[in-house]
Amino acid sequence: MKTGKLTLLFHLVLKNLQWIFAFLSILLIIHLLPFFSLYYDHLTLLTWQHLRMIFLAMPPAIFLGVGSGILIYRSQPRASIVLGFASIMITVPSIALFGAMIPFLAPLGAGVGTVPAVIALILYSQLPIIRNTYVGLRDISPSILRAARGMGLSPIHILLRIRLPLAAPVILSGIRTAVVLGVGVAAVAAYIGGGGLGRWIFGGIRRTYPDMMLAGALVVSLLAISLDLLLAQLQKILTSKGVGS
Repeated sequence: MKTGKLTLLFHLVLKNLQWIFAFLSILLIIHLLPFFSLYYDHLTLLTWQHLRMIFLAMPPAIFLGVGSGILIYRSQPRASIVLGFASIMITVPSIALFGAMIPFLAPLGAGVGTVPAVIALILYSQLPIIRNTYVGLRDISPSILRAARGMGLSPIHILLRIRLPLAAPVILSGIRTAVVLGVGVAAVAAYIGGGGLGRWIFGGIRRTYPDMMLAGALVVSLLAISLDLLLAQLQKILTSKGVGS
């Protein structure tokens, strides 16, 4: 009887998890309002530093990831090698990757700071972008491709006019994943002087200052959720256009 009640309670919690999370977040925001009011200028600066790392990393990450996906979508052996390398890269702990880059970037005067953080973000973003580009380009209806060939379109025209437009929502889904992942990795960049909201997280831990640590973690979470929702709307628009056409 007691086990049944616990199971029912567990399912009830899971069913309403998003509302519980929202309620706890509101309570946390209310608790941290005095802290945010006191350090508002610092919050604005750190948030901008955090976003700047994302904005600097995403264009080259998208270019490299989508380009790699285009190069491998017609070759299974190449796809296995590239996706395998990207899978290994994403499993490397971010702090270890930052440390590994220092000897190579230090002679250039960029061993710590924003540069290694941006490079790390680019590398970590590759797996979701490459994988989704690869899947999106391959997962095209054969009847559509036959019709395109019947119209005399060359492979490059089929890629540009058929495959890429139809794969756009899938590719954007990979970019969404990469951006959310990047927000988390950018927080760790504070460990090597990259700035961003991670300074509050690590500073709070170092000083045993829970409010500072919680404020940093909360804003990072809200930033990731906001960017994900924004890209989700863009993905919905692209999908709607694809269906409508």
